[in-house]
Amino acid sequence: MKKLLFTACCVLPLAIAPQVRAENLTHLSQLLSSRQCQNCQLTRSGLANARLDGADLRGADLRQANLSRADLSLADLRGANLTGASLVGANLAGADLEGAILDGADLREAYLAGANFTNTSLRTFYIARAVGLLDAPVSAEQLYQWGFVEGENKNYRMAIAYYDAAANREPDNGAIYLSRAIARYQLRDFAQAQQDATFAQTLFTSQGSTVGVDASQRLLDEIDLALNPKQDSGNTAGNILSAISSVLLRFFF
Repeated sequence: MKKLLFTACCVLPLAIAPQVRAENLTHLSQLLSSRQCQNCQLTRSGLANARLDGADLRGADLRQANLSRADLSLADLRGANLTGASLVGANLAGADLEGAILDGADLREAYLAGANFTNTSLRTFYIARAVGLLDAPVSAEQLYQWGFVEGENKNYRMAIAYYDAAANREPDNGAIYLSRAIARYQLRDFAQAQQDATFAQTLFTSQGSTVGVDASQRLLDEIDLALNPKQDSGNTAGNILSAISSVLLRFFF
């Protein structure tokens, strides 16, 4: 049920978004021929694989545009509206995204190293295997959510990187450490997982969260079982980790 709710919170904002106008073909032609298109109307434009490196797209309306695998490196996208746009695998290295809106944008596998995220709105969950988002000045909550998404996609090392960044912003949040413990457990780094789970339990205890304390203990028991396997214990790790993850959803979603 929690997973369904999580999916719904990602999809519903797009489903209920107002319909946007189609692209202006004159503007589209201008962009492709000159790479200069300030304040252009490019909603729902088909720009997959387009070569737009260094393009001037300041203030452009790119809502729901298909920019999958497009080269937008060093592009000027200040103030652009990319709500719901597909940027899957796009190259946004060094792009200027100051004041841009990327809410609900699909950034899976996008490359954003060196991008300028000043005042950029990044309310999206579609970030699996994206590179460069750790530089975005977002909240601990958002970093935690991105870490959770990467964990769900079994990209545990990237999940840990997001949890590290979240912990730097909120060092007293037990949910962050417990989530990082799960990612480390999945990588069979049991010593670090145990350390994180123990610290999470300490934080939950000090904050009076019995739910958090119990979830931490369940993971610690599972870690102990992994370190000291018993012949008749069976394989219950998957069910237990899913149950703990469901608990963790309550803290930040």
